[in-house]
Amino acid sequence: MKLQVYIKYVCFVSLVLFTACGNGGKPTETKPTDTVSVKTPEELKQLNTQLLANPGNADLLNKRAKYYVSKNDFNSGMEDIRKALQIDSTKSDYYLTLSTIYFMTNQTGNSKTALEKCIKLDNKNVEAMMKLAELYLYVRKNEKSIEYINMALKIDKYNAKGYFMKGMNFKEMRDTAKAISSMQTAVEQDQRYYNAYIQLGLLCAAKHNALASQYYKNALAINPKSTEAWYDLGKYYQDEGDWNHALDSYSSLLKVDAGYKYAHYNMGVIYFLGLKKNTEAIEHYTAAIKIEPQYVEAYYARGMVYKQMGNTKKAIADFEACSAIAPNYEPALIALKGMK
Repeated sequence: MKLQVYIKYVCFVSLVLFTACGNGGKPTETKPTDTVSVKTPEELKQLNTQLLANPGNADLLNKRAKYYVSKNDFNSGMEDIRKALQIDSTKSDYYLTLSTIYFMTNQTGNSKTALEKCIKLDNKNVEAMMKLAELYLYVRKNEKSIEYINMALKIDKYNAKGYFMKGMNFKEMRDTAKAISSMQTAVEQDQRYYNAYIQLGLLCAAKHNALASQYYKNALAINPKSTEAWYDLGKYYQDEGDWNHALDSYSSLLKVDAGYKYAHYNMGVIYFLGLKKNTEAIEHYTAAIKIEPQYVEAYYARGMVYKQMGNTKKAIADFEACSAIAPNYEPALIALKGMK
């Protein structure tokens, strides 16, 4: 029986490759409303008043563009930042704003060009360097990403995010030792860097390094209600065969989120395969199915428990439920062949 592995994400936005992005993309349109009267927010009202008095003030246009971006009104933001650049094309900060709008509208090629222009105007602009590094990381051009991170770190050697991103690059390059080293430097600079602790936990867990549990606990000290950290901690203990600590961790997770089906599933696995307690295993698989009625793996796992207990009728019912949900689910088809 295959144990389910809960695949994690690293917490980044999916972007289109530079080479796949045309430069002619359009920002997402914001439709005006004719029937609903919307009161203008005070911050925007003040900016509008200032611009009425100073219509050619590029800094004010840039400031209003940033406001629009914060409200996801990218059309209005683009209109303002283009006006600002027409007035003054020498301000690096304007290109940062422009790059953000392109980034948020999936025009990563244009975002990259704007950031390069920003750095050309200001070769000490750490923010632009870090954003370029992120873009290259997203498209897995790791060496280029590290190049920009190193440029930023030469200017700001205490930049925790820089070390974190280096760690992510090294992780993708499968250089675990350098990834761990970079993440450790990140938490040295910022002892409350939650994501770095999670990554350190994952990296150490993959090497069966006992430090993994401590890194997850550090993440939980920052965010005690993190289902991610509780799950990762439980999975680490489970993979190490430390059943009791794993069950404790999953139980803590369920106190935070009672509907977390993977916790119940994994507890079922532990009771069935680890502790040989079939009744408890069935309870947790059943709980997982109640949360997710289409959870084919839970039906199959529960069917295997029933089969071992000699309850052929219930085992067949669960395997047939698997086939009803996923007709080509091979484990259930194989199990049924020998039972009918």
